[in-house]
Amino acid sequence: MEENYGKIVSNIRTAKGVPIGKLISGVCSRTAYRNFVMNQTGTSVDNFMRLLAKLHVSYTEFKYIANGFETDYEQRFVIDLQKAIAQGNLKRLDALLQRTLNYCAIYENDEKYRHLACITQLTIDKMKGNQLDENARQVVTNYLIRCETWTHYELMMFNNAMFAFSLDQIRMFREKVIHNLEKYQNLRVYGSESFRVLINMLMVFIESRNHRDIRIMMGLINNYQLNEDMLFEETLRLYFTGILDLINQRISVGMTKVKQALEVLSILNAKDYHQNLKQYLDQIILKYDLDVKG
Repeated sequence: MEENYGKIVSNIRTAKGVPIGKLISGVCSRTAYRNFVMNQTGTSVDNFMRLLAKLHVSYTEFKYIANGFETDYEQRFVIDLQKAIAQGNLKRLDALLQRTLNYCAIYENDEKYRHLACITQLTIDKMKGNQLDENARQVVTNYLIRCETWTHYELMMFNNAMFAFSLDQIRMFREKVIHNLEKYQNLRVYGSESFRVLINMLMVFIESRNHRDIRIMMGLINNYQLNEDMLFEETLRLYFTGILDLINQRISVGMTKVKQALEVLSILNAKDYHQNLKQYLDQIILKYDLDVKG
C-alpha cells in the first residue's frame, strides 16, 4: 500500500494554486521536486515536512488525503470490528478476518495485519463460545509485553483483545495504560480510545467482583479530563458511576444516573450502545442480586 507522496503533494499544490517556485523556494531544486513528484526519487523527512508547511497541511491531514479522504486502514478496521461486535454480526466478523488474512499474504512484512487478524480471530472465538485460539492470543500478548512504552497502536490492540488476558495481565498492562493517559487524552481520537480502555478494564473487574480494582479504575475514570465535545464518553462515565452506586447498594441514586445516561444515548440515536448497556444493567442486577424495585 505504497502511495506516491510526491504526486499527492503536487495535487494539493495545484488545487491550492501555489506556484512551484514558491513551494520549493528554500527547500529543494526544481529537478529534485520533479523527480519526487514522478516517484523517481524520495525526499528527506525535513524537506517533506517543509513542503507540507508551505501548503498549510498537517501530516495527519496529508495522510487522510493520501488515503482517499478516509482514515487509516487500522482505524477503519477497528470501527468495523467494534460495530460488528455491538451488532453480534458473526458473518461480518468472518468477512473482516478473511480480508485481513488476505492482506497478511500480500504484505508479509507488515505485522499490523497479523495483529488485526489475531484480534479478530479471538473475537470470533469469544462470540461463538469456543476456546480462544492460543496462537493468536500469544501473538498479541507477547507483542504487548515486549513493548516497554505504548503508543496509540498498542492501546488499540489491548482495548480490543482485553477479554483474552488474565486479571494479573490486565493489572500489569494497566500501568502502561496509565503512563500514556496524560499524553493522549488531549488528542480527540486518541483521547477517546484511552478513555474507553479504562471503561473496558472497569467492566472486567466488575465481572470478576474485584472491588479494590473497581475503585482504582473508577478513580482513574473520574479523574480523566474529557473535552467538552466528548459527550458520548461523558455519558459512559455517568452510566458507570451509576453502576458503581448500584453495586454499593445506593440503589436510588444509581438507577437515576443509569437512566439518565440511557436517555442521552436514546436521544443521540445510539441504538446499539443503548441496547447493549441496557442489557448490561440487567446482568449487573442479576450478578449482584440487586433489589431495584424498592
